Amino acid sequence: MDRIKQGFWAIICLLAGSGQAIAQNRAEIRVNTAERGPLIPSTLHGIFFEEISHAGEGGLYAEMVQNRGFEDHRLPPGTRLENGWLVPFPRKPHFMLNGQVSDWKMEWPLKSRWPAWHAENNAQLSLVTDHPLNTITPHAIQVKAVEKGGALVNEGFWGMNVEKNARYRLSFFANNVKGYTGKVTVSLQTASGQILADTIFHVSGAAAWKKYNAVLTAKAGDSTARLVITLQQPGTLLLDMVSLFPMHTFRDRPNGMRADLAMLIQQMKPAFMRWPGGCYVEGITVESAPDWKTTLGPLEQRTPTYSPWGYWSSNGFGYHEYLQFCEDINAAALYVFNVGISCEYRSGTFVPDDSVAPYIQSALDAIEYAIGPITSKWGKQRAANGHPAPFPLKYVEVGNEQHGPDYAKRYNRFYDAIHKKYPQIGIIASMGIGDVNRHTLDSMQHTDIVDEHAYKAAGWSQRNFDHFDKYKRGHWDMYVGEYATNAGVGAGNLQAALNDAVYVMSMEKNADLVKMSSYAPLLVNEHDVDWPVNLIHFNAGASFARLSYYAINMLNDHKATFNYPVTTTLFPEEKPAPKFGGGIGLATWDTEAEYKDITVIQRGDTVYNSRRDPQLADWHPVRGSWKKQAGLLAQTAEGAQQLAILKGHHFNAYTLSLKARKTGGVNAFIIPFAVKDTNACLRAHIGSWLNSNAMFESLTNGYDVAGISNPVRLKAPLESGRWYSIRLEVDNEEVRCYIDDSLLMTYREPPSLFSIAGKDEKTGDIILKIVNAGNTPVKADISLNGIAVSPVAEVITLTADKPEAENSFTAPEACIPHSSAIHHAAAQFSWEVPAQSVNVIRLKPGV
Repeated sequence: MDRIKQGFWAIICLLAGSGQAIAQNRAEIRVNTAERGPLIPSTLHGIFFEEISHAGEGGLYAEMVQNRGFEDHRLPPGTRLENGWLVPFPRKPHFMLNGQVSDWKMEWPLKSRWPAWHAENNAQLSLVTDHPLNTITPHAIQVKAVEKGGALVNEGFWGMNVEKNARYRLSFFANNVKGYTGKVTVSLQTASGQILADTIFHVSGAAAWKKYNAVLTAKAGDSTARLVITLQQPGTLLLDMVSLFPMHTFRDRPNGMRADLAMLIQQMKPAFMRWPGGCYVEGITVESAPDWKTTLGPLEQRTPTYSPWGYWSSNGFGYHEYLQFCEDINAAALYVFNVGISCEYRSGTFVPDDSVAPYIQSALDAIEYAIGPITSKWGKQRAANGHPAPFPLKYVEVGNEQHGPDYAKRYNRFYDAIHKKYPQIGIIASMGIGDVNRHTLDSMQHTDIVDEHAYKAAGWSQRNFDHFDKYKRGHWDMYVGEYATNAGVGAGNLQAALNDAVYVMSMEKNADLVKMSSYAPLLVNEHDVDWPVNLIHFNAGASFARLSYYAINMLNDHKATFNYPVTTTLFPEEKPAPKFGGGIGLATWDTEAEYKDITVIQRGDTVYNSRRDPQLADWHPVRGSWKKQAGLLAQTAEGAQQLAILKGHHFNAYTLSLKARKTGGVNAFIIPFAVKDTNACLRAHIGSWLNSNAMFESLTNGYDVAGISNPVRLKAPLESGRWYSIRLEVDNEEVRCYIDDSLLMTYREPPSLFSIAGKDEKTGDIILKIVNAGNTPVKADISLNGIAVSPVAEVITLTADKPEAENSFTAPEACIPHSSAIHHAAAQFSWEVPAQSVNVIRLKPGV
């Protein structure tokens, strides 16, 4: 899309989101420019790269051939296959289960002995080990052409993107020990067989492995092309390490990065890059965890690593390439190493404490490779690999998502060894998934930086804008190593961007504590989605960034030097519109239940009574197995999101009463309200989390559930066979849930207007950041405590016409930030904050 179209679409989005015909809310935003707050660190925004969803293999790493070494059929170390499931072998104690053995297993996805390859034109394929290229890649593919034209075909990573006139670097090893002599044609073809580029090799001479190279120039393009190796006469040939790279990679480096994805990452201006994990660094077993030393050197001599996300990484993007990429995008390196413990959420196997020393030495060696002098062992190896100068390694992290006293004691050993030799390196302590906890901290002797991970549902950041305010300041800084709004937001829509922006602003206003952050996951191949919400989407031929990407970049591009205190007040509406209008429903999750005596009273009148409808004709089963009998509605199937809704009814402020009885299953009752359709509603979940809690939830897209309130612990599990009286009092702005006439929980929509401010000392600008997550525009009266500013201010806005709006492959920049201006800025002025928008206002110094 050209810039004119982008600008036009952005204006349409803004007008659609500004709610011109909707009554405004009013607010006051007071910036205390007389008080200087904490400095905002330049390191606040970084990136986290993990080999998940083919982020690297078939993604950022520009290799176009999948399974180039013919080793992807192998089982990961420390496992075996049992009835199609990958299981640890032998089974060993789990690190977090007090010596117990986990029953974890993982479905093995591969059915072929040569994944991503197949034969055509009567060629016969087999894997052989009788003439290995080397010990690292012991398998070769044997291609037997029973007639002229037998071919070996690679599909790439769900296709290969070939562009017209572009050049591609081809290489492979071949061995004619089985007697093949003659021509071999290598071509790029469409699925229908159209030749996009080709070249011919002559295989002859002594029977030995020989490397062949060529550059292919495409005469036409196709985003789903394939690589075809054709034997031009009958015979048998061995092949290994078949590779195809675009000549144009990021910075045109051989064995380099895919240009479009690398540019999207570079445009984030990350202060650092965390790598390689994440769960990837832990491994599914302790034996399968990655080893940085095996990712160096010639590609055919690198040991692949099995990602916990279900596929092999060739390690073409290895430790050296990672450090080089950090340097290329002007980011510090943050290297995460394994501490002898595999993933807690998988097998959890580990080495005993008396076997940790080699892991400590490996971490020290990795640091030496990155920054050691060329006179050191590993510094010399770095220089031999083409980089005599030190790489920008500034941080290391001791494991990933480990926690608890046992991990803390192991962390102490790593900390002491690293700090003694490299006191300038920032050492990061894992805190598991969730908040920083005393359970882990109390056993740590030294903590420089702690790593908090935060995957939250829509609305959480709005309810918890003061999350970081509550932390007691101590002797450590915080790194939010993984964060995302990843529930209740589809695959990542405007609602996610608004919540992510609020979360980032909550970090920025607590810059005295939070020094670093990185969104996760960074990349996702649309053909292998392992995580519900990701930042940058791609396939073989295209890519796009989500709205959260642009929101984060906006806030990063316009960081102030230091904060000002800000008070934000959103005044109540004079005549608030009902916030919870809609239909009602009944639902369950992994539970069988019965419902009866359903009544709705609105403004004193009974507007629905199931006793007047004994056949329950107005109730429409949507999902599940619902039975209607004598005024009773029974749900008899287990499974998620079983739902029935009351047809043809819409309620605003009302009281819903009913009786409910659990007849089986593990949870209890779900009462939907504010039902928009069969796929979207709010609901009271009574007996969630295995019948232990209650909370309010949202349902979108039929199955996407997000908690919209903090959970309430039940006094006791709800009993099977007992009738409970449930009542929802739905007012214009509040919902109260009662069980047996006792108030269980209350819900109000979270705050919707948030702002922070600071000063950019380089320009003198006051930078004001405002998020309006509400559905209506807000007239904000802005006060700068008497500071004179220029009447003309720059405004950058990200918005869209609906909270479900998303960028896509067909419209990759449908809604992106756009600039406008305020022409009446002053020490006190008013500005309309668009509905559902992220905004940055730069107020220039006045006279």
